[in-house]
Amino acid sequence: MTTAAHTPQQTADRPALTLVTDQPQPLEGTVVKHQGAPLDRPAWVLSGSELARQAGRHAVDNRLYIGWTLRGYGRLARRFIDGWRDDYPQLIHTARAELKAAKGDMNTERSMKSAVERYRAEYTRHRQIYAAKTGGWAAAASTAAGVGVAQGGLWVSVLLGMVTVTVGAMRGRPSAIALEDDPGRIEILAVEGEPFPIADASSRTEAAECVRRALVSEGVNVASVEANRRYDWGWEVTVRLKKGTPADLIAKAPELETPLDLPTDGLLCQPLRKKRSQVVLRLVEGDPFESMPALPDRAPNSLRMRDKALVGKRMDGQATELSFLGVHFIAIASSGGGKSVTLRTIGDVLTACEDVVVVDLDPGGNGLEPLAEAVGVRVVGADEMHLIEAVLEKLLKIAKARATLLGKLGMGDNWVPSREYPAIVALVDEYPQLSQKAKALVVAILRVGRKSRVQIGLAAQEATKDSIGATIADSIALKIVGPSRHQDIVQVFGAGAGANGWRPDRLHPAQGEDPADAGKVYIMGGGSTDPLIHKFIAIGPEEGKRRAAERARAGRPWIDAVSLEAAGVTFDDLDTIRPHDRLPEPIELARAAFTAGDDPERMTTIELYEYVAAAAPETWAPREGEEAEQGRNRFLEALRDAAAEVAPNVDMKTRQWRGGRGYYLSTLIELTGEDA
Repeated sequence: MTTAAHTPQQTADRPALTLVTDQPQPLEGTVVKHQGAPLDRPAWVLSGSELARQAGRHAVDNRLYIGWTLRGYGRLARRFIDGWRDDYPQLIHTARAELKAAKGDMNTERSMKSAVERYRAEYTRHRQIYAAKTGGWAAAASTAAGVGVAQGGLWVSVLLGMVTVTVGAMRGRPSAIALEDDPGRIEILAVEGEPFPIADASSRTEAAECVRRALVSEGVNVASVEANRRYDWGWEVTVRLKKGTPADLIAKAPELETPLDLPTDGLLCQPLRKKRSQVVLRLVEGDPFESMPALPDRAPNSLRMRDKALVGKRMDGQATELSFLGVHFIAIASSGGGKSVTLRTIGDVLTACEDVVVVDLDPGGNGLEPLAEAVGVRVVGADEMHLIEAVLEKLLKIAKARATLLGKLGMGDNWVPSREYPAIVALVDEYPQLSQKAKALVVAILRVGRKSRVQIGLAAQEATKDSIGATIADSIALKIVGPSRHQDIVQVFGAGAGANGWRPDRLHPAQGEDPADAGKVYIMGGGSTDPLIHKFIAIGPEEGKRRAAERARAGRPWIDAVSLEAAGVTFDDLDTIRPHDRLPEPIELARAAFTAGDDPERMTTIELYEYVAAAAPETWAPREGEEAEQGRNRFLEALRDAAAEVAPNVDMKTRQWRGGRGYYLSTLIELTGEDA
């Protein structure tokens, strides 16, 4: 019997949609649908067997509950089977496929064989538990029904039968099927399948298929896709590429977010180092850090520097714990990126250690102001550069002196922090605002301070080449980068880091009342090797002050007298140090050029001027109608004049060597007074 299909009214913005159902074979070519009224054949035209079939279908689908009941219990049986399997056959099949694809890779084969055995064992345990639960419920229901029939007789039996039929009919009625089997979306299939939003995926298989379709739509050559796990925030999926490189896939991440219907920058990619063909995709639909743990209330002197302390949470739910023993670190985040949160949380850990003296240096802000009472030495403010330089000079001398004390104190190759002989950690915020002399002192401490446990923690809003040179990046083991610029990735994490999934440039700083990604960071070092997003746990100003006061009352450690005596320094004379005049701009820029070039032994005047013209274009770039050589000569003349005023005894004649003419680094160091 033919029925008329309902066609919604067609409008200019909504074309008519016709659903063609129950087609035994796919249709190709043009489909012509009869638009007239259906033709009802009289009953006398139909054969007896056809009339019987129609009557049976009509009775089952529309009149008798028996058909609905059978269909309902069939659906319950399929649901039982799905629970019995629970995706384990697919996991085992995928692991076997990976084992077959290993092709002699012993590590991969060993890993996949282990995975197959683990999945089989888990599958066996799952079936045993599932069977036990099902058996328990079935036994309880059977016992209750048997007792009821035995005690109640015929009427209880009839009632139980009616309940049984009703439950099946409710499960198998057409409206229930429509609600459960037809969730209200239409998937339009093509040869490769059209992409659909990841939010529509309700199982691992659907998530894998969703990602596969999106990748194919963007021209990514995929060998296999496996959905690993679903988190509260989204999916984690492993993709094995048939051709190309992980960098090609990472470059397409913004385009893939559209077919997957993800938020902006919601697709994170991590190539696997052991398998170049595999990339882990994290499809972030929500905030992984919606629920954050509280920062532990650490009692005074309750930690040691070697202890791992909770500072945040990783996006996969793991705790972010760091140890700062013998570790220099750097924190980079744009304005509003949460740099202050990061430093304050680290400061909370260090001021709770019984074997650490914290030094707080900030030329552009108020540093660790909430924790000030627990800090050993604190110098903040733009007008205190002379004191910052003095503190750094003293720390450098202590670092060098401690190297000579290791054998005498029986400490071995490295200084062993204790309450008697504490480590020293200088937290230097707004590092780019330091004077050139202060920057040179920081670099010197980074080179010699790790073994002496005189450590540096730097923080800045950006990692420009002239402010965070290669020397600093190479000397620092722990790197923390929040919302930042793309060029900061290369400067801090190294070349190629972006192609390997380290993308803090896709995090967004706070704007107005919207916190965005403030406090979220990528961490390289300190045990963190994967490009996963972490979030530091914030500590409020009032809470910080309360903890600092409590720790100050309990007594904080101070630099040991042995180190101070060996270094020949004291911190009691800081109030006697007088400010000094800032060096003239030509000298500052010339010294900065060497810093930007990682302090080479010498630089030609051409190399020197290229940096100066880019760093201060308004003053020193070639003027209108001026050649580059003329601009260079103008700067060199200003440099010589400034040197004659500041340090007349320094010989500012350029030196000739094979391949160029210019200045040696030693000349600039003597000119700025760093050799003192």
